[in-house]
Amino acid sequence: MVCRTIETVLLLLVLGGSELRYQASGAHLLRSFDEMVLECAELMSITPCKLAMIRSGVMVPDGETKCLIRCVGVSGRFWSDHAGLRRSLLAQYFVTDPANTGHANRTDACLKELPALAPNAQACCDMAYESFLCFYYNYGNLRQDCLFVPLDHLQLQHVTARCMDVHQITTQQLMSLGEDAMDANDNVHCLVRCIGIQTGVYTDREGVNMERLYAQYGEGYCEEEFKRQGAECICRQRELAYGSPCKRAYHLLYKCFENVRNVISAYELPDSGGD
Repeated sequence: MVCRTIETVLLLLVLGGSELRYQASGAHLLRSFDEMVLECAELMSITPCKLAMIRSGVMVPDGETKCLIRCVGVSGRFWSDHAGLRRSLLAQYFVTDPANTGHANRTDACLKELPALAPNAQACCDMAYESFLCFYYNYGNLRQDCLFVPLDHLQLQHVTARCMDVHQITTQQLMSLGEDAMDANDNVHCLVRCIGIQTGVYTDREGVNMERLYAQYGEGYCEEEFKRQGAECICRQRELAYGSPCKRAYHLLYKCFENVRNVISAYELPDSGGD
């Protein structure tokens, strides 16, 4: 797959990285559901009594509880007031019972009964809460471990700027490169590798982490198709001889997932420029 414009190349690179919690292996974010509940409770001044009820599984359907759940959804990237629920990301916070084969169908039926998303603050809290309850009562039990949280636009910009600084690449230099020049430029290859490592979607040892890559870039795509096409492309790219870790990362990430990043660019960049 090839890029259509140098501007698109720049935008997709800008959307490649981020940080909140620094770790030895990079700047990606791992959080548990309970951590996000505690954070949102603090930000929203939820009383200790109400917080204890929520953490024990008592979901009182009042405005405070509903907006707390929305806050958790925004933090975990499984809720957006613009796009609504991202089901695959919410589902990862639950452990299903293998013997309970009807959990997915019951959850789907529950979600289908919900009204359309309305453009006002309380309606968004209501929908986020009701969507969560569909999973909470039908899909499985909440997990306690930490999971990968997709990175937002500002976080991605932060790490991209850091990687550009590390590899001494300027915006002007990127914009001056054509497709063939990028394919031959070692600094660009290392920039893509840096972004992949920092965001947790790539390592030299394991290659592409498909689960995280789908979480980060797969919104709006069929999960099965996204992963199948990505795996097929990675398989083809692995047959090539690269000669350096940077060039390998560039081909596995840039060549196989460029179209996905282009779509994300078109979706996220309008939000970055002020209304």
